[in-house]
Order: sequence, then C-alpha cells, then structure tokens
Amino acid sequence: MSDSVLIIDALSAGSGKRTSSRDSIGCGPRSVAGIFEKHGFDCRIYRAEEILEKKSIMRKFDHIAISSMTMDMPATRKIMNLWRSGARHSGRAIIGGPIASDSRVIIKLGADLLVIGEGEATLEELIERDYFHEKIELLDVLGIAFAINGRVAYTRPREFISSESLSSDFLPSTTRILDYKAYQASKVYVEVTRGCSNFRRTRLPLLNGSQCSECGNCDADEPETRLDCPEDIPPGCGFCSVPGTWGPPRSRSAVSIVREIKELLDLGVHKIVLESPGFLDYFRGSEPLTDPCHPPANLSAIKDLLGQINNLPQVIDGTAHITIENMKACLFTDEVAQMLVESMMSSSPNIGLETGSEKHMHQIGKCGNPQDVLSAVKIASKYGMKPFVYFIYGLPGEDEDSVNDSITMMRQISEAGAERIILYGFRSLPGSAFENYPSSSTSNPLGAILRREADRINRVKKDDYIGKIVRGIAAEQSWVNRGYTMVYPLEEGPLMTVPGGFSAGTLLNIRITKVLSSGLLEGVALQSS
Repeated sequence: MSDSVLIIDALSAGSGKRTSSRDSIGCGPRSVAGIFEKHGFDCRIYRAEEILEKKSIMRKFDHIAISSMTMDMPATRKIMNLWRSGARHSGRAIIGGPIASDSRVIIKLGADLLVIGEGEATLEELIERDYFHEKIELLDVLGIAFAINGRVAYTRPREFISSESLSSDFLPSTTRILDYKAYQASKVYVEVTRGCSNFRRTRLPLLNGSQCSECGNCDADEPETRLDCPEDIPPGCGFCSVPGTWGPPRSRSAVSIVREIKELLDLGVHKIVLESPGFLDYFRGSEPLTDPCHPPANLSAIKDLLGQINNLPQVIDGTAHITIENMKACLFTDEVAQMLVESMMSSSPNIGLETGSEKHMHQIGKCGNPQDVLSAVKIASKYGMKPFVYFIYGLPGEDEDSVNDSITMMRQISEAGAERIILYGFRSLPGSAFENYPSSSTSNPLGAILRREADRINRVKKDDYIGKIVRGIAAEQSWVNRGYTMVYPLEEGPLMTVPGGFSAGTLLNIRITKVLSSGLLEGVALQSS
C-alpha cells in the first residue's frame, strides 16, 4: 500500500480563510502533486480553510506538504499545531512556497524541513532517497532548511531547473484539480515561464547597511555580468523576491503547456491563466535572460503557443477562456498587440507600474518608466484590450512627490483605457531587497490618498457596466447576502453577485443592475447556457 500525502494549499489563507483571490487556483500545489504521483504516492490537495474547518481530514494521510506565503504564517502555524497534536501524525511535515524563503520559520512552525525555492528536484531527491520512510543525511540534500537542537541548518541552493526539465521531467498534476471546490468557475493557473528577467537592483539604502555602489553590472551588455552584485543586493524590484529566488526566466515547451491545458479543460475547467512573471519573456533571447527590455518579444514562439491553444475544442466553441496576465510595458508594442488580437486573445494585459514617479521607479529597481506603461495602455486600448495596472502604496522611498505623480498617472492611464487600477499595500518579503523594511500600514496618510483615488476611478469605470450583459460562471454562495450566488466573469470583467442559488460551474448571462463597490457588481441571471 502506497504512502498517502496531504498537500495543503495555504496560499492567500492569511489567518485561516481566504478573503481575496477566491477565484484563483495556483500552479504550485499541483506541481508538488505531480512529483508525488510520478513516484506512486497517493495524494490529495485541500485548501487550508477546509483543514481548519474539518481537522479529521488529516487522519487519512501519512504525511503533509504545505504550500504557503509569508502572509499565511498564522494559518500555517494552526495547521502545524493540529498535525503535531494528532496521535497518528508521526509522518513527515514539509513546507514550501514563498514562506520558505525565510529559513527561520522552521523553528516557529516545527516542520521537519523547508523546501527553499524551486521544489520539484528537491522533492524528487527526497523521495528517491526514501526520506519519507528512513532517516537520511539531510546536509547532503541541496535547497532545504531544517532544525538541529533548536537552531536552523540550511544547505546550499540547488541549481535552477532547466527549461527542458520543466517541460518533460517535472509536470504538474492535472487530475488533482478535481480536489478544489468550484474549480469549474475558478481561474486555473498554468505555468508558461518561471523566473524574472529584471536583474536591476534598488538604489535605495538597505536596512542591513548595503547600498548600490553604481558598479554598472545591472546595465552590462553581458547577461552573466548582470547576475553578479558586489554588494549582494537581491536582483529585481526591491519589493519582489522572484528573480532572487527563482532566477532568470525559463520557458516550458508549447507541447507540455498545451497538453496540460487540454487535460484541465477536459476535466471541466473553463478559465485558464497563462502564468508568468512576464509573459513576453517566453523564449525571448538566450539564457540567462537578465535584461527586462531587450531583445524584443519572440512573436513567433508566442504565436505558435497561442495557435495550438486556440485549436483546443473548448476554446473554439467559447466554453473556455484563456487569459494572459503579466506583461512588461517596455516589451508591449503595436506588433505584440496585433499578434495577440490575430491569435484570438481578447485577454487584457496586467501591467505593473507600482509608482507613477520615474525617480521612484529607478530607486526601487523597476525597469522602464511611467511613460512606457502609459504607452502600453494606449496601444492595448487601440486594439480593443482593457488592461489592469498595478500600483503599490507604502513602498520604501515613497514621499508626497511620488504620490502626486502616482495620482496623475492613475488618471492618465484611466483616460487612456485602463479597465482597473489595482492598488496593493507594500509587504516586506523574505529574499527581497526590502525584506527588512516594515510593511505598509492602512493608517499611512499617503497610502490613504492613493486608495481613495484608485477607488474613485474604479467605481466610475464600474458605472459603465450598468445595463450590460456579462457572461459568467457561478462559483459559491455569497457570504454576505443570503440567497445570492457569487459569479466570476468567463472573460474579462467584474466580480458579480446575483439572487438565486446556482451550482458551481453553471454558465450564466448576467444583466448588471447595480454597482455595489469599486470591485463588485449586482445583476440578475437571464439564463443558463
């Protein structure tokens, strides 16, 4: 009888229950499941909130593997306490995901080990060395952290997984999508590239005493030179840990991506997100790709990938929708937009701006400038797209001037055709340059100014939906209004709530009747289809 593994998706669980991203299913837990399935383990995926609501689920499994982020520490701690308190829970407990970037959490959580960074090759080695049954020499395993006598021990980082291995050796599970409630209505992420090409660094002084020496490596012609920083400042935007943790971009083959999407659609998924820190990095230039803006996007490779996806039956008949999210503004050109339209991609790009101040962008290590984003929004609008643009309040280096520049830019990109302004509060992340800076507070007066402006712009945009008919997918019952169902848009559009009880996955046509907030509309279901 094979061992059983409980894979717990604690991503965005926070203190125990997701209040955001409820319509999203990330690719990390399915990647973990793929390794266990490859080696004959019986595994299932549960959300953290399901485990906390019904802890008896744990009794069915021999081991647990938790995937979570730094913000999910409270939920992760609760889960570990439940696991350790169970009489039968003597199996292995491992934790991975962004939370593992801070190896000190091994002491706080009491797990057997952390898998740091990319997990597939590390997990496979642990399985092959029979870690789940025997005591092994952990110091020989790269890319992990564990506790010895109350202190943290961690091994050298593992080499990044190659594009070839991501395409053939480490394939995510597709069958485990069935473990997620309302998966038919959710955005299911399929990894296209891993890693980020922005190997510039912040110019702001770090709280550990480091500061950019202006050595010129970040702007060097040689890709390998940009990997090195004599001051050991993590690469990329100062608030982000992606390039430092997952390295430069590596692309999966079109064959592996299309196969995964086909299997998911055949299982009843309706919405696929092509996951990438920067979609236009797909097979763009030779590895290591460490320049975020040069060379230009590989239109041929992208067109081939999208063409194969568009030939899938569910995409042809309109019961499935493919979304592309993150795109770097400095790579988004007329040629890119035209290619996306010709490839039947009505998807709207998500573009990170973070701050409307060019000076502040340079300080935090962001590539490009605000005008690149404004230009990208105008181009997208010209081709019928409605991009989302991201800002962050509370970033190190933020001041009144940068906030005023951000407000000006919010208004300009909204007028240029941006569908929505998405504003996040800064969170310090382990492995990022700003990891020692305090996270932003909602009481920050500058942040309050930005939130009010973003809310005003978004609410005005929502008014345009009144009377329109939007196609959506029923997801779950409303937490707030009894007798109402939450409906996610099938294509681009707003979150909706409608009276009536509809089972998850039901396709609906919704006539919008009311704006409830800057992020939620009310409507009535006209018919199911």
